Amino acid sequence: MDCVDADGHVEECLETFDDKYLDPKFRGQRPRVVGVDGMAYWMIDEQLFPRRVGRGCNNLGTPLTINGELAKHSVGKVDSVGSQELTNIGERLAIMDEEEIAVQVVYTTLFLAYPLTDNVPLATALCDSYNRWLGDRLSGNDRIKWAAVVNLDDVDGAVRSVNEAAELGAVSVMVLGTAGDSLLDDDALVPFYEAVEGNNLALGVHVGWSCPSVNNLYSHIYPSGVIAFHMPVLMACTSLIAGGILDRFPAMRVVFLEAGCMWVPFMLDRLKHRYENQGELLLKFIPECVPKQALPAMDYVEKGNLFFSAEIEDSLLPQVMDLVGQEQIVMGTDMPHGDRERFAARLLRERTDISDAAKDAILDSNPRRLYAL
Repeated sequence: MDCVDADGHVEECLETFDDKYLDPKFRGQRPRVVGVDGMAYWMIDEQLFPRRVGRGCNNLGTPLTINGELAKHSVGKVDSVGSQELTNIGERLAIMDEEEIAVQVVYTTLFLAYPLTDNVPLATALCDSYNRWLGDRLSGNDRIKWAAVVNLDDVDGAVRSVNEAAELGAVSVMVLGTAGDSLLDDDALVPFYEAVEGNNLALGVHVGWSCPSVNNLYSHIYPSGVIAFHMPVLMACTSLIAGGILDRFPAMRVVFLEAGCMWVPFMLDRLKHRYENQGELLLKFIPECVPKQALPAMDYVEKGNLFFSAEIEDSLLPQVMDLVGQEQIVMGTDMPHGDRERFAARLLRERTDISDAAKDAILDSNPRRLYAL
């Protein structure tokens, strides 16, 4: 059992925002769980999450229960409530053992939707409560590690959150592919990146409904789950490279999570093409339009600090490894989300189109290097 799961999840519960963790100033605005026709929702600022129908729709597995009873969308899942919510660590470890996972890095579920509230101080307090809760639940655990969440609408608060999360034992800081309707190369975010790099934490760029301008184009969850959910990860890759962030923070380790890896050749090719074409052409006429990045896109990959998560069914995985190197690929199981592929490590081991050395790297040495385990 040598698999390091680079992207597992937790389904948040009422304990996430308990008095023990939530700033006392915001306890009157504590998220509540409400039931509608047997479905469970978080109520935050009088708004319900998830919002599966209508403009700006999204889909989340949390919350699981209503007044202690399973919600309709939670029935039939393999994972127990205790495992999904991490309220019973032994139950999570048991299913990890069953699926041959030695170590798992856990990311949020609730904070994959943005914005949860337009109240910026409240949003920061919710992030901090989540981090304190998970840091407490997983303190000293050798097999389950965790990623912090931050509110990029409050950069000073995000810096404080990163510093606190590092002290609590986080190995990564999760962001979505945009900072709301701003890009990840926004100059305002520089102190945040300084904190991530300074604390030797990975930056986990995760799929999610991050950009309201894109989210609100959709009123059906199917196309929203294809475009609004995934495309911000591609936007983030462009922002971090083309915006010069990787030049300013060369030691920062970055991973792009849960969008598969088959987009990587396309994006690196487009970055290469535009960097060579526009950089040379515009230099003659409009110097301020010259790309901000100092190096060709592939040079950043070759430095070894950019990682890409693969889905087990990615048919182009061998070609992606040929392009970026087998040392830059990791695998996430998405445990315990309902649409995950069970026994992912075993299925990767059974593939015949990649070498045993590549499998060892993807399942073990690469994620350990990414998360400094």
